[in-house]
Amino acid sequence: MKLLSIKYTNTEQEWGFEEINFFDLTLLVGVSGVGKTQILRSIYTLKHIADGSSQNGVKWEVNFQTLSGNTYLWKGEFENVKLKNEFIPDIFDDEKDKIKPKIISEQILLNGEEIIFRDNNVFNFSGKEMPKLISTESAINILKEEELIKEIYDSFKLIIFRDHTQKEGIRYSHLSIEKLKNKYKTFDQIKESDLDTFHKFALVYDISKPTFEEIKSRFIEVFPQIEDLKVEPIVDNDFSSFIFEATVIQIKEIGVEKWIPHNRMSSGMLRTLIHIAEMYLWNEGTVILIDEFENSLGLNCIDVLTEDLIYDNNNIQFIATSHHPYIINKIPYDYWKIVTRKGSIIKTFDAKDFDFGKSHHDRFMSLINHPFYKQGIS
Repeated sequence: MKLLSIKYTNTEQEWGFEEINFFDLTLLVGVSGVGKTQILRSIYTLKHIADGSSQNGVKWEVNFQTLSGNTYLWKGEFENVKLKNEFIPDIFDDEKDKIKPKIISEQILLNGEEIIFRDNNVFNFSGKEMPKLISTESAINILKEEELIKEIYDSFKLIIFRDHTQKEGIRYSHLSIEKLKNKYKTFDQIKESDLDTFHKFALVYDISKPTFEEIKSRFIEVFPQIEDLKVEPIVDNDFSSFIFEATVIQIKEIGVEKWIPHNRMSSGMLRTLIHIAEMYLWNEGTVILIDEFENSLGLNCIDVLTEDLIYDNNNIQFIATSHHPYIINKIPYDYWKIVTRKGSIIKTFDAKDFDFGKSHHDRFMSLINHPFYKQGIS
């Protein structure tokens, strides 16, 4: 899918943002606290709503296009259920688990024609009134087996969130790669599967050697001290506390005899490898949300991965946040969205609408010295 625009309000938490239009690559820039991460999390919340999640006080309007070329408008609103213990952290409060907010209204348009409308009194699908259906789940989830709706449901599954403000977890697998190879026998089957990147990468190692070699070559460009890379089972009591065989990414450095398992790689090196692999292994139509792209990456990693974001031609959309001057300066001016906030309202502005100068350097310096960027206030 390709996200065209989104408008979002959370009446429970009393914040929201006006309509944001997206590019194939959108870089959200602004000082801390203006709402860049909230924009990403709001998009990801829509994925959960499409999958049946009930979200208190959320109101949304999203335009998107599917791989088939269909354009959809999806609007909806959940009721705002007032909780008795709204100031108690969720981990101590099970009230939210007991009360599921109901959908007040929902509408879906396909290429400008209404295919779904529902409110508290009626539920219409393709011009026909439906029997009373569950009121706490989206129409997309309820009707996901219907041909008209399945395309929408499958599209929202392609939204992926990468939170680089969090520490990268150790990736390993004690699942049977041999069993997975019986199910996924071609590169296309691997790419189109719901497997995570680690398992896709492990399968590609055996099933699609040319793809694996491309990923390895790209990785060695960033880390020239690496001479080889493999994904194989390992049994090593020094590897971890696990006493069973596990499938592990392993690297071999020049002049070092022993292979190094991925839990001993630097977080930046492992994250770079996974990023590169994802560029080859993501499904066409995937929407990637990346929070603080630069975290745990060295300058050599940032350089090559930023180029991948700009020049990727696999029909993948990227929406990323960054504070890093190098990334902001590296990504073309036309892709910048300046994020500002006034009270509880988040706004974005296209950088190209401002006279920031002619050269890339002038534009970058004008951006970081602009009151919108420095103060985050519109």
